[in-house]
Amino acid sequence: MAITLRTFRDTVSTPYAGFHLGDLCGAVGGPSVSDGILDTQAGWMRIESTSRGRTDVRVESWDAAPPPAPDPWVAAGESTYLSAAGIVAIGDDEGDSSLDALVLGPPHFLYGVRAYHVPSARSSDSDFWEDPRQAHVLLRFWPLRDAFDPARHALPRSPEGSPRPSGYVPSLDWPVLRERTAPPPQDEPEPDVTDDPYPWRTLAEHRRRTGIRHALNPEGAPTYFVRRQDLTAFGEPDPGTSHRLDAPAPAIVTVLAGDGDLLTVRNAAPAESARVQAAERAWPGSSC
Repeated sequence: MAITLRTFRDTVSTPYAGFHLGDLCGAVGGPSVSDGILDTQAGWMRIESTSRGRTDVRVESWDAAPPPAPDPWVAAGESTYLSAAGIVAIGDDEGDSSLDALVLGPPHFLYGVRAYHVPSARSSDSDFWEDPRQAHVLLRFWPLRDAFDPARHALPRSPEGSPRPSGYVPSLDWPVLRERTAPPPQDEPEPDVTDDPYPWRTLAEHRRRTGIRHALNPEGAPTYFVRRQDLTAFGEPDPGTSHRLDAPAPAIVTVLAGDGDLLTVRNAAPAESARVQAAERAWPGSSC
């Protein structure tokens, strides 16, 4: 039976009867897919709304294809979403984004997505909505397949020659795709905002980093800090990505959070380590 892993809820302004959802970091290329209220591209999606005012948005990540949403939700489209980051946020058509985010799962995965909405009541004698309340949209995501390609997604900054066969075997056995089995770790102390001109934003960003860090470590594996320069990184060491660590001890680690040059990491799981090893086979001797 499919299990809900994580949920997210926010309200977004929809003056043009729509909003967008996009990757928090990274970019990938791919075809556009449209169905119902969904207009999907790689790493970005626009969702139509029945309201030109506000829309209550609910986003869920599941470990497998979810069941139909209960009443009063009505099916409004189904598509696929290719995510470079595995972490998404919502925003309005004027460029303002939510200060919260949702971890869908691993980066470089193809996800299925089903959309639902609650239809508004419409007057029989005019074009105005009879129900003045805000619109409601539900998006349910689940993993379809591992889409990581070492030759393309782990391309070094200074590649030497052409990529070699890596023997990479895609996997669905990722920690972030499992139900939480450990209590969330103790939150880090909130930053000092005494002289901060935008304390609300600083605190919101801190809460977002904390939530992502918890979601990427559902089994409560031990965490520690490393310096960014101690990683051999094929690509940016963004949350959810895995890299070779040279010091203080050799290891392959998964990044959970970053604060400048200091990164919070845990030891990588087998599926996460496989990507790093495949990148090293594909690009031996390259400058990362």
